[in-house]
Amino acid sequence: MLFLAIIGLIVFLLALFSVISARQNGGGWKFLTGVAVVSVLVTGYAIIKLPYWPYNQSATSTAKKTTSSTASSSVKSSSSAKLGSSQAIFNEDSQKRTAATTKLKEENILKQLQTNYKDIGTVAFDKKTKTFTITPTGKKYVKSLKIIKAHPDDNQKAITTITSNFKSLSKSLKKNLAAGYTIRLLEPGKTDRTLISLKDGNVITNNLNK
Repeated sequence: MLFLAIIGLIVFLLALFSVISARQNGGGWKFLTGVAVVSVLVTGYAIIKLPYWPYNQSATSTAKKTTSSTASSSVKSSSSAKLGSSQAIFNEDSQKRTAATTKLKEENILKQLQTNYKDIGTVAFDKKTKTFTITPTGKKYVKSLKIIKAHPDDNQKAITTITSNFKSLSKSLKKNLAAGYTIRLLEPGKTDRTLISLKDGNVITNNLNK
């Protein structure tokens, strides 16, 4: 705007001198007068728009603040988007780590149960139902269970002992794994019939007395 003001002022002065000269010589001073008027208007407009005036400084300051605010908002939005993306990735990684840890614990406990109950029978794990199943195969244990099943009234002490042992085992699963895991003992020779089952230390099914 300063450049425009200077040019306008120069044109105005030239036009003014030309008008004066034309008036003296009797030439076409009207056209030159129009040029002078236009140059005055242009010069005035350029001077008004100079940034040195208080109102222009205020407008410039406001524009800068607006631009700065917009840029700041953009940066914040970008940062928020990045933070949200990072959080989602972190949550996904955390879930994967938790799942991997749980799987490892399940596998270790299954191996431990298989070792501890190898003389009693086989131990399997169903991940979908979170159930550890003991299938009696040991001859002595199978014989004992059949006697208990055939004469429950005469073997209440044995039934109490079995129930107590499985309660302890169920509580141990809850402590070392998590809540919601089931341990069950099948009836010998009947893979579809449960003698006793427990979850989180509580008896769910008990067919030892039946």
